[in-house]
Amino acid sequence: MRVAFVNGSPRKEQGITARLLRVMEERLPGCEITRGWEEPCDALLIAFPLYVDGIPSNLLRELIAHEHSLKPGTRVYALVNNGFYEGEQNAGAISMLRNWCERAGLVWGQGIGVGAGEILKREPIMAMATVVARGPLKKYNAALNSLAGHILAGEGGEDIYTNPGMPRAMYIFGGNISFRAAAKKNGLSKREIKHRL
Repeated sequence: MRVAFVNGSPRKEQGITARLLRVMEERLPGCEITRGWEEPCDALLIAFPLYVDGIPSNLLRELIAHEHSLKPGTRVYALVNNGFYEGEQNAGAISMLRNWCERAGLVWGQGIGVGAGEILKREPIMAMATVVARGPLKKYNAALNSLAGHILAGEGGEDIYTNPGMPRAMYIFGGNISFRAAAKKNGLSKREIKHRL
């Protein structure tokens, strides 16, 4: 089976989207994985970060450009991530991609909406996600396994929206710590961060 991966992130290989695609590649043994808008392919996995509750403009241009060049009936899957805690925040973008599939004569497979993508920022955590069956990555693990299973079976599945296995307050607390550390690294003080214009 040939599966084409499309990385719709403006950050390309430096972003969380690329890391998620690497994890998905490990979960599709025996598949020929190609990058970009390969034709023909049995399945197309489009992965991207949420931008202003929608599809990033660079990916939107690609979708329009390839709308009529893909083989009708090709099954399309989506993997959307965001920095918000709630995976449901991705529902609008997944709906947009589903509508594009209908317009292009493609078959919708399944969409996965990953919330709190920032906790997946570090490579060691992503490596753990491939084997962890409990803890904060348990829900991500189950969602990615579902997506891989549907791709391998060549069938569709219900869209899944997942959050990390940690309280929302803990995610926000961790985010604030990371934000302050990044600000300090860039020479900003707490006072400068809180300064009103």
